[in-house]
Amino acid sequence: MNKKGLALHTTTGELGVAFVDNQGKYYCQSWDLGRDLANQLQVKLQEFIAPLCLWSDLDFLVVAIGPGSYTSTRIGVVTAKTLAQQLNIPVYGISTLETLAWNQAINKPENSLLAIEMRANNEDVYGGIYQKKSNDLLIKILADEQLKKQKWMEIVSKYQVKFEEKIEVIFAPDKLGFTAKNLLEIAEIKINCEGIINVDSWQTLQPFYN
Repeated sequence: MNKKGLALHTTTGELGVAFVDNQGKYYCQSWDLGRDLANQLQVKLQEFIAPLCLWSDLDFLVVAIGPGSYTSTRIGVVTAKTLAQQLNIPVYGISTLETLAWNQAINKPENSLLAIEMRANNEDVYGGIYQKKSNDLLIKILADEQLKKQKWMEIVSKYQVKFEEKIEVIFAPDKLGFTAKNLLEIAEIKINCEGIINVDSWQTLQPFYN
């Protein structure tokens, strides 16, 4: 039987939430809250979860830890930490870039290389490179980091030569709440592959800003 899980995505100011029940059915919703995210988050979460299950029924939580907006990302991570502490359940922190890579890799052939690019401050970018494998997992080829756009382009070119494969560059949209379901999908697969994912306690879970 599957576990019941709740995913929370706030890194772009668009609140995205997703729930999976113990039959494997997903429920998803998003709201473009912008600067009102902090004020509306608790209300929207309660409205979303109330018809689906009790808070005490949840088996695990997943949250997008960034990169993304400093304030919005922090709000999501703090909320996930608080819930995990109160409910005494595990919480999984998943990269925003990995989540988008997963979303885009669904219909890609095996061994596809995806370079995920997100705008950062001071004309920098956040970048990470992932490869789709046959076992439905993404392999992290280049860990997420913030760097100059020119340096990022050089890195993408280098890996394209190294792997003798065309790397598809995916530009992150301004709103990513729609990938909340993907957070759950990533966590579920990794949970079932013993030893692949680390469980973050609420004490150690940290957002990725830089």
